[in-house]
Amino acid sequence: MGISDIIICVLFVMLASSYGWGMRGTVLGGEKGAMLPGAFIGLILARFAGGGIYENYWVVAAAGLMGMTYGGSETYGETLGFVLHRDAGRDYRPIKGYSGLFLKGALWFSICGGFIAFAISSMAGGKYSLADIIIFCLLIPVFQIAGYYIFNTPYDKEKGIHPKCYYSRTRREEWGGNLVTLLALMALGIVRNDSLMLSMIWGGFLGGGLGWLVAMKFYEASVFPMSNGKYIFDRFFRNGIYDGWKTMEFTLGAIGGAGIALGFCRKADIIAEINGMIASNGVNSLPALAEGFMPFAVILLAAGIIAVNAYGFYCDRKEKEYDTLLCDRIERTLYNVIPMALVLTGSAYAARLMTVFMLILVLGIKCVFERFSESKYMPLCGAVGLIVCGGVFAGDIILGGYGPFALIFAGTVPYLLAELFHAMTKKRRAGRSIRDGLCKTAFATVYPCFLIMCAVIYIVSAEIFEF
Repeated sequence: MGISDIIICVLFVMLASSYGWGMRGTVLGGEKGAMLPGAFIGLILARFAGGGIYENYWVVAAAGLMGMTYGGSETYGETLGFVLHRDAGRDYRPIKGYSGLFLKGALWFSICGGFIAFAISSMAGGKYSLADIIIFCLLIPVFQIAGYYIFNTPYDKEKGIHPKCYYSRTRREEWGGNLVTLLALMALGIVRNDSLMLSMIWGGFLGGGLGWLVAMKFYEASVFPMSNGKYIFDRFFRNGIYDGWKTMEFTLGAIGGAGIALGFCRKADIIAEINGMIASNGVNSLPALAEGFMPFAVILLAAGIIAVNAYGFYCDRKEKEYDTLLCDRIERTLYNVIPMALVLTGSAYAARLMTVFMLILVLGIKCVFERFSESKYMPLCGAVGLIVCGGVFAGDIILGGYGPFALIFAGTVPYLLAELFHAMTKKRRAGRSIRDGLCKTAFATVYPCFLIMCAVIYIVSAEIFEF
């Protein structure tokens, strides 16, 4: 791969990841919101891989979507507070804050890069056996639980008990599970001599870690005045066009995505070799009989995800206690562990349905059960969400899978409309004008429009950037 190819690949991934991360913070948040940048990173990398990998882009996009969810378990609000609380005495601990942000960002993007590489290496078969994939995926919950108890306990919020390495004041942390999962991924890559996986892990590690440090500096410049008493982009900031927090998210997404892309580009020879194997032997896939059951399996997984969220919503409404940690682990197993096993073992159906359909499904879930839960529009939103999700799922089955532009459309237009609708209704309830709601999201609006434009140009002229 030439220098120009690398530059173009990295820039496209940065753009896609930057938008995806910014929209994650705007619309969804948490693990489900992280699906968006992960899917877009996978799609763009598949496009630059070309050949058989791009022909099966949904496998790479699905792995990115699921791989990026792991970092969503890492709480970071209070970690940011250690950097920002300059007037709060002991709460101002910048070294602790920045080291925590580096660790959490590094784990977040490195796991995503590792699973994308895992998917690419598994597509041609030979590198990983069926037993490798199944055993590893079965052990993921074990890695997560073991890491939590090794690194994030003892913890008792009421008694003020925290583990030695702790980056929050009152919130439960779970980054230990991701650390053990990452180490297991690296061990698997070393044992199976998967240099692509190791390269993308290290790229994501450095990109995610450094990305959060740089992003936080941008945010600090928007919160604290400079030596002349003004803020960065002061005029835009006062007019509500520039948003410091959103800039932080865009920056983290861009640099983290760049790290994964550079790790990918470093192994262009491996990518070419995998494409050659796919051309000769075809794509690793499940037997037709097993593949026929995949739509039903995905329906059950989707129903389980909805049920867990509905249960949490019910408990909140009735003010009943429920085990948040247990529910989170059950839900995560349903949307990243089991589907990941299906995708890595060669299920085309599972991979297709874990891209466009999943992006729409999680948007509907979050909007109904969280963002619009107190709104009078909730019944309408729920009905529309159910109809749209059902239509997307049915279309996926009938058409045999959507094209790459459908994935881009699913992650941009519905997300932007949901954000604009929420912003307008929120401002109205606060007694402010719709214009205020639109102005608040104007800064983010540029990104989806620019992304769609670039994606259309790129996909239509796909042969230009082949390598």
